[in-house]
Amino acid sequence: MPLTIRKNIGWLTVVILCLLPIVRRFFLLPLNTRFFDLNSVMTSLGQIAGLSGMTLFSLNLILASRLKFLDGFFYGLNRVYTYHRAVGAIAFSLLLFHPLFLVFKYLGLSLRSAALFLLPFTGNPAVTYGIIALLSLIILIVITFYAKIKYNYWKISHKFMTLVFIFALLHVIFISSDISRDLILRAYIIVLGLVGLAVASNRAWLYNIFHNDFIYKIINLNWFNKNVVEIELEPINRTMPFQSGQFAFLRFKGASLSAESHPFSMSAAPSGRNLKFVIKSLGDYTDRLASLRAGDSGLIHGPFGKFSFKNISGRKQIWLAGGIGITPFLSMAGDLADDYKVDLYYCTKDRAEAVLIEELEKTAAANSNFRLIPWFSAERGRISGEKIAELSQGLNDKEILLCGPLVFMKSLREQLMKLGVAKDKIHWEKFDLI
Repeated sequence: MPLTIRKNIGWLTVVILCLLPIVRRFFLLPLNTRFFDLNSVMTSLGQIAGLSGMTLFSLNLILASRLKFLDGFFYGLNRVYTYHRAVGAIAFSLLLFHPLFLVFKYLGLSLRSAALFLLPFTGNPAVTYGIIALLSLIILIVITFYAKIKYNYWKISHKFMTLVFIFALLHVIFISSDISRDLILRAYIIVLGLVGLAVASNRAWLYNIFHNDFIYKIINLNWFNKNVVEIELEPINRTMPFQSGQFAFLRFKGASLSAESHPFSMSAAPSGRNLKFVIKSLGDYTDRLASLRAGDSGLIHGPFGKFSFKNISGRKQIWLAGGIGITPFLSMAGDLADDYKVDLYYCTKDRAEAVLIEELEKTAAANSNFRLIPWFSAERGRISGEKIAELSQGLNDKEILLCGPLVFMKSLREQLMKLGVAKDKIHWEKFDLI
C-alpha cells in the first residue's frame, strides 16, 4: 500500500464513520419534509449536528485510548492524537450547535420557551441528560485549554469526560428522534457509543486492573549530569519487541513519582534484551527521577510510533537531532544496515550537553556508512539548512529525519523546504501526546 494511503486511511475511516448515520437519516424521510421551511431546516441541521457530534464524540474516546492497533492504522500514535484533537474540536462545535439550532423554533413562541428548553430539570429527563452533558463538556473544555494546572491534575479532570459521555449517551437513548424511530440508526449510534464508553472507562478508571503492560525492573541508573539520566531495565515477565526509533509509555512503581505514564524513546538497539531510556529533566515528573533506585519496577506500554529509518524507502538519509532528541537516533544507529548511508547531526549548545556523543563516535568509527557531525551552537551558531546542504553534499536525493524541540524541528523543516526538499521527504515525530 502506498505511504500516502497508509498515512490517511485512518482519517478517511473517521470521516466515513461520521457520514454513515447522516446518509442513513436522509433515507428515512423525503427531503422535502425535512427542509420545507426555516423551522424544519433549523431542526434538521440541529439533528444532523447532534448525530455527527455524538458519532465523533464516541470515536474521540476511542482515539484517546492508546489501543495498539491505532498506532498502525493511523501510521503513528502522534498522528492519532493529532486527529484526536481535531475530532474533539469538531465534535464539541457540533454538540454546541445541536441545541442552538433546535431552540430556534421555540424562539418563535417566546424567549421564556427558548430558555426553558435550554435549562435542565424543567421537563423531559432525556433533554436534561443532554443539557447536563453539554454544560459539563463546556467546563472540561475550558479547563483543558485555558486553566493552567499541573499535568496530573489535568489528567484527573480529563477522566470525567467519560461521565459526560454517559449523560450524552443517555440523552441519545431516551430522546424522541430519528434514532428512536429507526432500528439501524439506533443500533449504529448506541453500539459505537458503548464501544467508546468501554475503552474510555478502561483508560480512565480500570487501566490499573486490566492493563497488559510489560513489567521491567531497573538494573542501572547512569547520570550523565544532574539533568540527564540513562535508565536501563531488564524484563521480569516478558520482553517487549520494538523497532529502533519507537517509543513507549513508562511509569515506575516504588518511587515518589506520579502513577501517570509518560512517553520516552528507547535508546538501545532492538537486538538486545534490556531496554534503555535517556531522559532529561524538563518538568514536574522528570524532575523527580532522582528518587529512582535500582530494583524499582517499571510498567511499559508500547511500543508505538513509525519514526524509523526502516519505514522510509530512501537509503541515503540525514538525521537531525536537537538535544535530547538524539535518543531515537541512538537506537537507530545501533541497528543500521549496511545498505544505508547516513549523516547524523547532533545539535547541542556545547560538547558537555552532547551526553551521548562518545557512544555515537564509537558507532561511527565502526561503520563507514554512518557519519556523525556534532554541531555546537556556542561555537558555530545555530545549524541551518544551508550548512546541512553543504556538509552533506546536497539534499535532493536524501530522506531527512528530525527529532528535537518543536521550534528546532519547525525551523529546520521550513528552511529545508525553501531549499527545495519535498515535504514528504521530511519525517518527524512530535511528542505532543496525551
